[in-house]
Amino acid sequence: MNKNLQADQNICMKIDKSNFGWLFACVGLALLLVLSVFLGKSGFFFKTENAFTTDLVLGQNIECGLNKNQAISVSLNFSGGFLPGERLPQVVAVKNAEDQSLLYLRAKVFVYTCQNQMLEVDVVENSNWVKNEDGYFYYNDLIKPNEKVNFCSHIIVGGENFQPVSWKKYILSFVFETLDSTLDSQTIWDWQFVQND
Repeated sequence: MNKNLQADQNICMKIDKSNFGWLFACVGLALLLVLSVFLGKSGFFFKTENAFTTDLVLGQNIECGLNKNQAISVSLNFSGGFLPGERLPQVVAVKNAEDQSLLYLRAKVFVYTCQNQMLEVDVVENSNWVKNEDGYFYYNDLIKPNEKVNFCSHIIVGGENFQPVSWKKYILSFVFETLDSTLDSQTIWDWQFVQND
């Protein structure tokens, strides 16, 4: 009886030692599968929360909500069938999603072409926006909590640097960035904001 018990213990020890690598690999792969499913789902929600892509629908209003020290990108797919220099109605607005913080705001607009080029686009910006040499538009006032600010009313496709081709596809991107008003915009963005009274 003792011999059988000892033999069973030896077999168990051999099974544990010889299959340890396979067991470790299976457990590791199962954990990676669970982790990839979790990250895939949470990454999807993170992406849609901080950036979204849609087709350009003229006249449709777009509104983005941002918290302090955050960036968001809105991309619009469109064909090159629009006439260069044509003013296309596109209202884009930004909302301060904070309940207490005052925010600085800047925006950048560009077209991404199928040749991997980023070309600047002109917009008809609303009041208090100033375009700087760095390509950003700066909103020269603080945005109050839960306040909405219109960035532009029209976009102008084409110009000196960008002549759209009718059969090609393009991506028009708006990038918005916020900065807590307690931070030094001169140091971080190299821009001194002028508040309107």
